[in-house]
Amino acid sequence: MNLCRPDNSKSCAACCGLYNVPDATRPSLVQKLAARTALFASTERSVNALIEYEAFVREVEKATPLDPAIHVCEFTGFLDEKKKAVGCLLHPLAPVNGGIDFRGLCYYGSVACKSFFCPAWEALDHSHREILAASIDDWHTYGLVVNDVGFVKAVFSLLEENLGEPLEAGVLFKTPASAILKEIMSWKTDWPFKGATRIRRSRYYFRDAPGCETDKTVPTTAAILESIRFTFDIQDEMDGAEEFIAQQAAKFAGAYRVII
Repeated sequence: MNLCRPDNSKSCAACCGLYNVPDATRPSLVQKLAARTALFASTERSVNALIEYEAFVREVEKATPLDPAIHVCEFTGFLDEKKKAVGCLLHPLAPVNGGIDFRGLCYYGSVACKSFFCPAWEALDHSHREILAASIDDWHTYGLVVNDVGFVKAVFSLLEENLGEPLEAGVLFKTPASAILKEIMSWKTDWPFKGATRIRRSRYYFRDAPGCETDKTVPTTAAILESIRFTFDIQDEMDGAEEFIAQQAAKFAGAYRVII
């Protein structure tokens, strides 16, 4: 399964710096990506025109990266008319490119974009990948979840601890628990204890960078909260958060045993 774009209903562009801006809420990013995509569609496919496009977007957006080490790529946009998939507008398979690869014009260059894979490709279990892909139908949530290896592993570990057995996709999607899992994954975009922050930081890192791996000595609930704090840049305590997570995990376990 292609983690970057598992199907036509979603994709991930975290490595393009999509969430590396002060306002990474869905409405804000939709507006930005839609404007880029429309402009790119009317841009001539020539080196000079594409360089001018890049400079124009950079000047209009004046992006201030949360992490200066991760470039916010001006060539990230929507790859379909329904605005369900996000990705590289320079890719040879992107609309109107006629199979020509223009990625050499982007910040990281063609070689980096072709060869890079985030840690999730190796770190996530195949069964968990399939469950994630089937549970999330929105690019905004999917991109924040799939590359956060620690969050994904902690969530599945907590749920399986409550169940006392491994999750099985064949069982899960026959039960009400599938809807609860979708709600749990949406914590990365709509956490009830987040306050008014518009930050949605991605856990995207280059392979082998600190933070990609899961510390098995940290309790699962603590690992989930650590990821949530990072995502929304929450510095203070979240009263009731641990109890909330425990309740949702218990609710999931009960629903998993109810075959529809």
